[in-house]
Amino acid sequence: MQLGVLWIGLTALVVRATASCVIVRHSAASQDIKFEAYGTNAIRTRVVPTGSAFVDTPDIVSALVPFEPVTSASSSACPIFVAPPTATESPTTTPADLTVGNLRASVSADGLISFIRVSDKKTLVTESAVRSLVPAGPTVPVAGFLASSLEFAAVDGERFYGLGQHKTGILDYKEYGKEIDLAPHNTEITIPVAHSSLGYALLFNHPGFGSVQFNETVSRWTADACKQIDFWVATTEDGPVHTVSPWAQLQHAYADATGHAPVYPEWTSGFWQCKNRYKNQSQLVDVADGYISRGYPISLIIIDYYSWNPGPLGDETLPSECWPDPKTMVSTLKEKGVEVMISPYFHSVAAASKNYAEAAAKGYLAIDNSTGKAAIVYDNAALYDLFNPEARAYAFAAVEAGYIQKYGLHHWWLDCDEPCGGTNNGTYATDWLYNDGKWPAAFVGAAYPQMLDLAIWEGMGAPGKQYEHDNVMLGRAGWAGSQKYGGAVWSGDTESTWDDFNQQFKAGLNFVMSGIPYWTTDIGGFGNGNTTSPDFRELIVRWFQWGAFCPIFRLHGARQGPTWPVGKRAGILCSASPSNEVWMFGNESEAAIIKVMRIREQLRPYVMEQYRAASVNGTPIMRPLFYDFHTDAGSQGIDDQQMFGPDYLVAPVMVKGATSRSIYLPPLPKGTVWLNYFTGIATATFGGGKNITEATPLDTFPLYKRHTPFTYPK
Repeated sequence: MQLGVLWIGLTALVVRATASCVIVRHSAASQDIKFEAYGTNAIRTRVVPTGSAFVDTPDIVSALVPFEPVTSASSSACPIFVAPPTATESPTTTPADLTVGNLRASVSADGLISFIRVSDKKTLVTESAVRSLVPAGPTVPVAGFLASSLEFAAVDGERFYGLGQHKTGILDYKEYGKEIDLAPHNTEITIPVAHSSLGYALLFNHPGFGSVQFNETVSRWTADACKQIDFWVATTEDGPVHTVSPWAQLQHAYADATGHAPVYPEWTSGFWQCKNRYKNQSQLVDVADGYISRGYPISLIIIDYYSWNPGPLGDETLPSECWPDPKTMVSTLKEKGVEVMISPYFHSVAAASKNYAEAAAKGYLAIDNSTGKAAIVYDNAALYDLFNPEARAYAFAAVEAGYIQKYGLHHWWLDCDEPCGGTNNGTYATDWLYNDGKWPAAFVGAAYPQMLDLAIWEGMGAPGKQYEHDNVMLGRAGWAGSQKYGGAVWSGDTESTWDDFNQQFKAGLNFVMSGIPYWTTDIGGFGNGNTTSPDFRELIVRWFQWGAFCPIFRLHGARQGPTWPVGKRAGILCSASPSNEVWMFGNESEAAIIKVMRIREQLRPYVMEQYRAASVNGTPIMRPLFYDFHTDAGSQGIDDQQMFGPDYLVAPVMVKGATSRSIYLPPLPKGTVWLNYFTGIATATFGGGKNITEATPLDTFPLYKRHTPFTYPK
């Protein structure tokens, strides 16, 4: 047996396999297929036209962390086998497979790739057609790229989760059935990993644009521009009877392969206050003091976009017209236990900025191939080419000199990081070029948000950096592996409607099954919520009752209604916008909200335990019921309840005017019960899961704790 090692931080994961790698030269498909051990029960597969080179970083963007064999360089070379065998070769002496732990990858005589779980010889996934690699289409403005398609046979009853965040309104992507774009947009987040109910995970290691679709006939992945087909498959250590949840095993394997998230600092487990937007210093301080004086929890308050006005964007400064003394503001609030985050849009720079000329002269800007000029994004600013390491360093140096050194600001809200004005505003984005014009957007564009995360991590969060243990960023997008740089994500600009509330619940569960543990939503929805409306006041209470059991507990929105506070600086530039503070939603709603805020505050030590589990094991902090109750048939189809860590079952009220709701309580071992948090009523389920209905007045909702009563010894 040869050994391989997968480096995760400073630790090494030993991999046992029949070989480190195998290359199969398949003459019928005119392709070379490379299988590599990439985890304890995981294999990376790459496919290129026969004779072409397999590529890896830095020639591509890969979600996978580096892999190095334990064996010497001479023994780690991949043997090449021809399949089907030639006339002079025996099939028994020409293996076209690789076994790694409990996973075997093989190529059939007709060129189809299959993956089999060794312990029970179950075929997990197999191609339904030979994968396609053809020259990229005319929308890709750089020659030499390929378009690819990868199709697997559908299996009856199989379910798929993950893929980032998409507004499908359905938890299981196979039930949804429609094609999903692999391109980031506002509220659509591309993380190309799928976790299957059959006991495997598949990462489509393509950082560019494409599509994915699961339905009753096929599972299909496509890439618009690539150098190779590149995907990673993992299975469980055991099976089909699992001693540990197969979902947990797959999440751990995925974290090992793409990188583990850090443990966020303790303050992040508290309540985050935000709105669109606090326009001046006195407003921000008065709101923070408003929470403190009322005895309400608050850990963070956020300065939203346009704080750079009157500009220009890219100078990385807070103008004194509205922010007379940011340094004192930040330090004073910190003394009161309140951190400050800012949304500076520093992935872009306006032509009038002091930082623009040098960036343009040194080639640090992305190029719009249709004009030959800098790619233009939000607020008519040019986009930094963050695939260029020098451009990343330059952009962050401006941020460090401005916000960090001048004000002590070092928590980042990475709004518009898709980037907006790009992939979500018209087809011209396919003409954008990165990496000094070598990489078209179709090749790497889905990973742009991760490059922004990387810029921050390199600048302040990497081992030995000043904020290694306080490296907090909240983006509107991400990509596979963003978690290793500390990237958190919020769900984007939703609407203040019950439909969006329901959709967000399912989207959030899929997102956290995609390997990035830190996720949140705009409590109450982002747009068109009127703080004086009875409907909105009910909605925001119910959203709060769920939001307190999301990994990050954060209020945000662009509201309609009265303002608070007006602020001490007048004029349009620094004027006030409608309020979004919990005491502005009416007495009944305020009381219900404060009730659940205090629950979250009491649970913060428990939340930190979940942060640590997420970092060490890749465990989602919130997750669908089937994750924890994988052997319970009743839990498999539940899509309107969740677990928050292993102990709390949460069933939000997501129907307007509902005064009761039905819930399902999964089976627990004898002696352990489900304890209703509000009533103290215990329900035993050792004989099997139970469906119950309970009343849901505005200030309560179904919240249950896994509880083992203490019995005094006789």
